[in-house]
Amino acid sequence: MRGFPPLQIFLLALAFGLLAIPLVQLTGSSANVPSPLLKLTEPSVAKVETVPALIRLRYAHKPSSISLKQVGRELLQAVDLAKSPCETQVQMEISKAGDDVELTATWAEGTPETALTLEIEPDGRELRAQTCWSNGTSVNEILTFIW
Repeated sequence: MRGFPPLQIFLLALAFGLLAIPLVQLTGSSANVPSPLLKLTEPSVAKVETVPALIRLRYAHKPSSISLKQVGRELLQAVDLAKSPCETQVQMEISKAGDDVELTATWAEGTPETALTLEIEPDGRELRAQTCWSNGTSVNEILTFIW
């Protein structure tokens, strides 16, 4: 026994029609568009503080020269590279959004690839450290620290 095809097509169309009613109400109505949760008025600028910070450099091979800059200002003034680790106390600008510093170091010819670890510990905040590996006889990296 076979069913009556026009009756089967009618029942199938009726089922799709019944399903279409709630779908149209859920998706087709513009009244159901939610309002944005976050309204952007102006970009918030992260608060920048100038605090004393301890900067420590660790290395296996003594670099010929080293530079650490934050927004174009040199942070390592007259640091003694004779021993590792070398430390210095500086005034540093920090924000909760994160801070970029540019680390540049060079080594004498014939020095094997080596690691240079930079540790920064601002007063009242946790120590953060990052390690860079030399590419040949130099390192030129921009490091981001977030407190």
